[in-house]
Amino acid sequence: MKKTKAMVTWLVVLSALCSCGCWFAVAAVGAGVGAGTYKFIRGQLEVAYPSGYQETWSATLAALESLEIRKKSAAKDAFGGTIEAARADGTGIKIAITPITSASTSVKIRVGFWGNQAISEMIADEIGRRL
Repeated sequence: MKKTKAMVTWLVVLSALCSCGCWFAVAAVGAGVGAGTYKFIRGQLEVAYPSGYQETWSATLAALESLEIRKKSAAKDAFGGTIEAARADGTGIKIAITPITSASTSVKIRVGFWGNQAISEMIADEIGRRL
């Protein structure tokens, strides 16, 4: 009876976690990204950089060029911007850059339709190296 009760308790906890959308990874930022944090949720990596919006925008464009990722389009205004790019194999990349404060910026990276965490983190690391 004790085992059954414990198992039911764990199933309830697991069910609660699943229903609130907690299927994501949250990790501290590595040395390449900087002093912020990042999270990978539903195929999209979101990174908070401790740098201004314009500086982060320029670093993102330079990072894509360094990684030999072809920029297809880029548009921005004072409230944020998006960059659409493609890898050599045609996989699409979408990056959204949004100022949080005058000294911090959010960058969201999605590689392909479903997302690719490893490639997203490589792009984020390259942006971090340029900041």
